[in-house]
Amino acid sequence: MSASEPSPVELTERVLAAIEATEPHLNAYALVTAGRARARAAELESGPARGPLHGLPIGIKDLIDTAGVRTAYGSPRFADHVPQRDASAVRALREAGAVILGKHATHELAWGGRTDSAFFGPTHNPYRHGHVPGGSSGGSAASVAAGSSLGALGSDTAGSVRIPAALSGCVGFKPARGRVPLDGVLPLAPSLDHLGVLAPTVDGAARLMSALAAPLAPGPSRPPRVGWLGGYFDAVLEPGVRAALAAARARLEEHGVPVEDVAVPDEPLMPGAVLARIVREAGAFHRRAFEREPGLFGADVAELMRMPPPAPEETGRQEEAIRRMTARLERALDSCDVLVSATVPITAPPIGAMTAVVAGPAGPVEWPIELLLTRLTSPFNAAGLPAVSVPVALAGGLPVGLQLAGAAGRDDLVLDAARLVERLTPPLPAPPHSHRRERP
Repeated sequence: MSASEPSPVELTERVLAAIEATEPHLNAYALVTAGRARARAAELESGPARGPLHGLPIGIKDLIDTAGVRTAYGSPRFADHVPQRDASAVRALREAGAVILGKHATHELAWGGRTDSAFFGPTHNPYRHGHVPGGSSGGSAASVAAGSSLGALGSDTAGSVRIPAALSGCVGFKPARGRVPLDGVLPLAPSLDHLGVLAPTVDGAARLMSALAAPLAPGPSRPPRVGWLGGYFDAVLEPGVRAALAAARARLEEHGVPVEDVAVPDEPLMPGAVLARIVREAGAFHRRAFEREPGLFGADVAELMRMPPPAPEETGRQEEAIRRMTARLERALDSCDVLVSATVPITAPPIGAMTAVVAGPAGPVEWPIELLLTRLTSPFNAAGLPAVSVPVALAGGLPVGLQLAGAAGRDDLVLDAARLVERLTPPLPAPPHSHRRERP
């Protein structure tokens, strides 16, 4: 540590002060463990460097077990649940020297994209009070964007790291399926679940990943070959999001990055097919508890639990749509290093909104919010491919994220391409009530 860098104690105190200042506006934490954080920072300050995260204050999504610290999974069913062991990923972060600040708020059972809990109160977007931060890792994204944590561990089943990163204005990275172990994480849909990280910058996300998984081969030294996703991926976009994407593409092309259009045929059953799989898998996991105590489930989760099972032929059509989309994305990556789209077709909706009107191929359509939020992220969960969201603009004062995805095993190449986008993009202004330091 250089003399100019804050010590673990100084940095932890700075971030705890940011929590105290921002929490009345954000409600990004389910639990703050200030005493534990101070003790950990003092321990790190008096000993040798532990690893790449030495002294870094971070938060853990309240879906992921932390030994001796309440982990409620965003649900009153688990309000008194205190795990005896850390999840493997949490243990790895501790071993790398992280200071854990507490548990970030999550949508109930991670089953939603808004983080507006009826039981614990909604989390607010750091750029506009009264709007959602995204979800289900919404507390993590709001906190990172506002500077009340310098990184976070989240989970991503249909976009739950990338969606809130895009809506709240930070970086969110979902590695390839299986790269980070899931033990000690409450399942949502095991065939789609991933762990991921959120950070102020791409380098910050890569630093967190260096503690969670073995390094992969670096990307090529040449500029990445970018496939700009069209068809399904740009058919439904708010005008401000579309304009932000066009500006991001222009910056890449002005700097000599090869960009080619990749048309993906419309797949009307996506992402409903992914959400239907979540309903089947999560419904099976929570069925017994719901039948025993339905009052311990929020209204939106209870509605999902009460959905009748689809006919087998409908499930077959949905799964075939997922297979077609996965095959198309994998074929596109045969000739491109990364595939690029918006992360989310809209900016952050108001808390409580369940639909939004956005123009589609046939004109303006009133869409369910969850279908819009997961429309562009969920295909990469189904395919198990690495994907990252990078903030690229404000539209109407709210953040817009650019999503970059790559082939399985090319996580590092995806992060390299994201660094390039970040370098060419003016940083977003800090949100109101923020204690964030602007990135250099």
